[in-house]
Amino acid sequence: MPKILSLRTLLHCATLLCALPATANNLDPLSAAEIARATQRANAATPISTIRSTTTNNANIPAPELLLVERHPNAKGQTARLADVYTYDYSTNETIIDVVDLDTNQVISSRREQNLQLPLTTNELQRASALIFADDEQRSLLDAEFKRITGQTLSNPAQQLQVKAFVFHASSLPEQLNAASQQCGLQRCAQVLLYTADSVVFEVSPIVNLSAGVITQNIGF
Repeated sequence: MPKILSLRTLLHCATLLCALPATANNLDPLSAAEIARATQRANAATPISTIRSTTTNNANIPAPELLLVERHPNAKGQTARLADVYTYDYSTNETIIDVVDLDTNQVISSRREQNLQLPLTTNELQRASALIFADDEQRSLLDAEFKRITGQTLSNPAQQLQVKAFVFHASSLPEQLNAASQQCGLQRCAQVLLYTADSVVFEVSPIVNLSAGVITQNIGF
């Protein structure tokens, strides 16, 4: 004869089942709404320094760049919904890491680190491209390279070229760098790869110091 569970047992099981989704949700990636809320709280709580290194002009300081927002890993037994917000402060060349408690909407910790360079954002890629295309010396090199590859004239780089970039650290090519490029890592830099529309790569790859707003050199392949 099948065993009949008591009402008390059934209620206890129901309580446990109801509790499971809440625990599982703490492990889920952040939602778009949570990311927006974490970003807002981090921006409100963290003053961006106005101190600038002597190597750059105040008028050229880029705005703080939101790099990444992700779920903060919970310690054992911790149930709070936490978010890590990474922002690059170009005025000091530091990455700010804010931990936001999404249950209370409070920043529970904040620290700054140098030499911590997260991947470039879309905005930074666009700015690196704009700096290259606006530089007369770089434009001459691009024109010549495009002509060599395609036999055509480069009249509109933004439309005729594909651009990819990644964070550049001086430690990756220590023997090939000039003094300006050796600051990369301490400052935020991008190595830019340029391609034709049919994905033929250029043999020159500019290094862009996004902190200073200059092209420091070209790396050849």
